[in-house]
Amino acid sequence: MKINVFDIGGTFVKYGVWESNALHAVSEFPTNGPEGAERLMNRVRKAAAALGPADALGICTRGQVNCTSGEIIYDPPHVIAGYTGTNLKEAFSCFGVPVAVENDVNCMAFAEAQACPVPENGDLICLTYGTCIGGAIVRGGQVYHGANWSAGEFGMMYTGGQYYENVASVSALVTRMRKVDCALSNGRKIAAAMERPDVAPHIAAWADAVAEGLASLIHIFDPAAVVIGGGFIEDARILALIRSHMQQRIAPGFHAPLLPARHGNKAGLIGAALLAQQRFEAAPEA
Repeated sequence: MKINVFDIGGTFVKYGVWESNALHAVSEFPTNGPEGAERLMNRVRKAAAALGPADALGICTRGQVNCTSGEIIYDPPHVIAGYTGTNLKEAFSCFGVPVAVENDVNCMAFAEAQACPVPENGDLICLTYGTCIGGAIVRGGQVYHGANWSAGEFGMMYTGGQYYENVASVSALVTRMRKVDCALSNGRKIAAAMERPDVAPHIAAWADAVAEGLASLIHIFDPAAVVIGGGFIEDARILALIRSHMQQRIAPGFHAPLLPARHGNKAGLIGAALLAQQRFEAAPEA
């Protein structure tokens, strides 16, 4: 089975072919969001045609997504002009194959759930820490969408009177660190300086804010595992610090291993492929 897969992000569109349980021919091109959704769709269709015929298409995308209809319910208009209201299933119906559409973090969570199977009665909670905080829930082996296709928006939890992502995202840490040293302008530079005495306390305070949200989610869901991802989190020292702070906040009787995301920046493509394969196999024969 061959599935052509796409990951539509705010900066780049990644794409490739899923075949024999592996990704092939992975490439990317700039999203160029200000040019508008229709021009973007034309470029994605062109890339899909270049990949050749497929049995299905899997599309991982930013934004709030109605997975049944394929419509982008909402995406901030400054990222991809006119993207809200775009119907991705209709946009790619010209290929005459099933099209699976899913939110990017949900795709990542689904891919992680296959790599780290959880008990049937257990949830897998996934969060990504970057400019914002994305989240997803896998329940009974399937992504849980909620009543309005918005379940898992953990970045919008309130903590201390403000959104969780306003204090626990990597961009929040960068804002804080640039006041200490203007050269600390991204997560990589902060991680490289984390042993500095003027930097370490700020990273510890940020890790505690991250851990506060994670502990709350563990107390609410009692999940089988929590997976966290994002470039900054890939540093084993950062993950260990968050894990240490989280364990201090979890009440007795709760246990959920905190695991790093395994698939990195290919997780969206892999999740989209697996979802497309699942839905293709479940579709009734014509």
